[in-house]
Amino acid sequence: MALHLFIMPIINVKMYSGKTQREKDKLAEAFTEDIIKILGVKKEEVIIVFNEIPHGNWYASGIRL
Repeated sequence: MALHLFIMPIINVKMYSGKTQREKDKLAEAFTEDIIKILGVKKEEVIIVFNEIPHGNWYASGIRL
């Protein structure tokens, strides 16, 4: 087995819910292109996961955002 199979980058993006599918598609495309250039992996090896979390579930310094 080739070593590159173990380098599969998985990027988790946590964000407010409400973005369009097209916006997420464009963001995933941009991340993928940068990851390919920086890490030298194949496009097929890059995985992007969006976790959309409703606004009422975000807090900073104990204060709801």
